[in-house]
Amino acid sequence: MDSTPPFTWQFNLGRIPVLVEPSFWLMTAMFGLMGSSSWQTVLSWVAVVFVSVLMHEIGHALMAMGLGCDIAGIRLYMGGGLTYFDRTLSRWRDVAVSAAGPLTGFLFGGLMLAVYEFVPPKSYMGYVVLRQLMWVNFGWGIINLLPVPPLDGGHIARGVLGPSRQRIALWLGVITAGGVVALALTFKLFFIGIMFGMFGYQCWQALQVARDIKPLEPVKVAEIEPDALARGWQALRSGHESEAARLGHLALSAAKPGEESNAARDLLAWVALTEGNARAAVSHLEKVQPLEAARPYSLAMAYEAAGLHERALPHALAALEKERTESVTSLAVRLLVKAQRLDEAERTAREFSWKATAKRDTLLADVAVARGDFGAAAALHASIFEAGGNAEDAYQAARAHARAGQGAQASEWLKRALEAGYDDYEELAQDPALAEARSAPEIAERLARRGKGVA
Repeated sequence: MDSTPPFTWQFNLGRIPVLVEPSFWLMTAMFGLMGSSSWQTVLSWVAVVFVSVLMHEIGHALMAMGLGCDIAGIRLYMGGGLTYFDRTLSRWRDVAVSAAGPLTGFLFGGLMLAVYEFVPPKSYMGYVVLRQLMWVNFGWGIINLLPVPPLDGGHIARGVLGPSRQRIALWLGVITAGGVVALALTFKLFFIGIMFGMFGYQCWQALQVARDIKPLEPVKVAEIEPDALARGWQALRSGHESEAARLGHLALSAAKPGEESNAARDLLAWVALTEGNARAAVSHLEKVQPLEAARPYSLAMAYEAAGLHERALPHALAALEKERTESVTSLAVRLLVKAQRLDEAERTAREFSWKATAKRDTLLADVAVARGDFGAAAALHASIFEAGGNAEDAYQAARAHARAGQGAQASEWLKRALEAGYDDYEELAQDPALAEARSAPEIAERLARRGKGVA
């Protein structure tokens, strides 16, 4: 399944792929509405933030490219922006890349200030746009330099302090974030208070797994790799992707060519997958030497997430031979369905010993849908719902009935889904298969009562 969210905008800036998630527009618009009720001002604000954040990330990308990196992509999302590149950098080069983003913003803001002074706008909206550009590039740039991970200032602080003082850098982030929260609450800037409260909490969590790395003699540098790698996987499993990435890059920098560096690249690929950056995951795994040494399951997951299903399938089948687990089997069946190898997909799903039959039946329902046997798919989803009571299963049963032309059953199962707590009203509003079912008077009334207006 492609991990890219629906309605994502993707384009290229030269050699740099850019991905803009819907959450970026939503959060930017909400932030704009907090300061203005004029739709023109909010619209200009969204455009200004888009251009400014993109310029900021381009600054990171150009610096990284100048230091010999390949750029896997730029991602704009609810939390701002991220630039992905394909290799670890030395400590001070990494600091330079982190500082390049805010510096680019300051330069861009300075250009806007010069325009404002020497070519003053003649319209009110021109004045508004220039003020917004200066505020975002100067104001946000200064905030972004605060020593709080995951802001650039936090990365710079960690780089300046070095691997032997990482806990000091995290404590600095906790203390700074706490000070900003206190100021924000004093001036009733609740959004900033919530944001830095989250940053401070993340730093506090990272302190639980972070450990300072003492400088080692060159002959002992390899001793750091197994520990860093193990702690990287621990951090990733605990949900601390940034710490896992740091440890993965550390392991890679200390690794010998071959098995050690390949293991570090596997960790970095899974960090990228967790962050939703399939292209970076593929880039890491395709640098494994030789490529055949890459873990088949990792390759299959990365290719699937990147939408390269044909390239993913052979690796998924190879993984199935080596590690026959539920995750590997599910992946293999999904890809076999994509390839229309439906008999093989069904056989693979039925032959595996599942801990819960619901997982098997969900996959068998996907096979039935691919065959056009919507009645069988509806029966499977209904059985799964009766066993577990998950609203999503009732919704899928309604979809399958609708696609089978069974309108009455579709309406009944859609009602059961709503009663069980199904609440993805946007999906329901846009689902063409359920157009007739959701227009039924009783269901339309239910939806109207919930105030969603999707009937």
